[in-house]
Amino acid sequence: MKTKVNWLPLFFSNYLGVLNDNLLKNLICFISIYWVARGNESIIIMLATGFMVLPYILFSPYSGLLAKTIQKQKIVLYAKFAEIPIMTVAFTGFWIENIYVVMIAMFFMGLQSCIYSPSKYGLIRDIGGEEKISYGTGIIEMLTFMGVLTGTFIAGVISDIIQNQIWIIFGAFMLISILGYISGLYVKAVESEPLKRANESLNPISFILKNYKWSIKNAPELNFIVLGLATFWLVGSMIQMNMLIHCPQNLGLTNTETGIVMALVAISIGLGTWISGILAKKSVEVGIIPVGGIGLTVNILVIYILNPGSYIFTALIMLAAFSAGLLKVPLNAWMQENIKGRKLGDAIAYNNLVDFVFILISAGLFGLLETAFGSRNVFLGIAILSTTLTLFLMFKLKGVKQSFTKVFKIKV
Repeated sequence: MKTKVNWLPLFFSNYLGVLNDNLLKNLICFISIYWVARGNESIIIMLATGFMVLPYILFSPYSGLLAKTIQKQKIVLYAKFAEIPIMTVAFTGFWIENIYVVMIAMFFMGLQSCIYSPSKYGLIRDIGGEEKISYGTGIIEMLTFMGVLTGTFIAGVISDIIQNQIWIIFGAFMLISILGYISGLYVKAVESEPLKRANESLNPISFILKNYKWSIKNAPELNFIVLGLATFWLVGSMIQMNMLIHCPQNLGLTNTETGIVMALVAISIGLGTWISGILAKKSVEVGIIPVGGIGLTVNILVIYILNPGSYIFTALIMLAAFSAGLLKVPLNAWMQENIKGRKLGDAIAYNNLVDFVFILISAGLFGLLETAFGSRNVFLGIAILSTTLTLFLMFKLKGVKQSFTKVFKIKV
């Protein structure tokens, strides 16, 4: 008799972790900007993003090593427990209005998420088996963006509250952290035996080069997948940062309204990942990638050309986000289907490391473009990047045309 698959603890613990990450980051962007001189908003947004992603650059090799040598269920539990004291530090920073303390907390939340990530994705196959990879990936990605949504929305609302704001922040941080730890207690999976030892370099540059060379010899398309995912996150990060400037300054929205728009964007990405998983059914379908990429490019380009008001802007940015969600799932699912055994932990850590190098680059690129040309022209830069990504993946990944024909039943 087949054992019933229980996805809920993994999905819920992931959702709550993403929620806390984004609640903290967006509270910094909405509230902490008033602790420094006006005109430095872009700097605070860049720093918050930078401190969140820097641990991924420094410690992704270590997180991959842990996912190979320790039970992934234990790593999830330890990471979720660590969230409680970290968010206590974050609350202290808001209480005393100290930008350094909240940035330190942001760094450690990034570290916690970095350690958690390879084990989280590695458990998808352990819980659901090979045939559920696309399903599990689609749902976990959808809930990831739902966490972004909820965290962004709650941060916007809290930042506009005047009475008892600090205690609302404390309550939110603690409730989410404790529920995340409780959900981690119930994550159960049938894992392969952890390795006794693994001689891995913990130097990020050496780690990237080693996995790049391994990919060339053993799985050449892995490097294309990693580059595609990294560019996706670069584009997504630039969209999110640009909205924090564009919505208040160009559209005249409040923090709460900005949070709502950003939450709708996250819903749209989550819906896109869900639909992508449904379209793929029980296989990995790279033919969905060009559909998502073209949709992303066209909608962002229309925003740049028309410079629309808030309602049309919201509709277009949601369509762009939905398209991005379609694009992302086949890339993640390809990795989990094609990289076997404990090597998957290394591959995910390699991917995370490159992703967050690109996100760190996006912070600097956003700062340069927004300062020099304004938020509208940032959207033009995003459209160019997404066009480049789509064309690259269409020509580099095998089977895109055949998969597109199969999924959409169109002769090309």
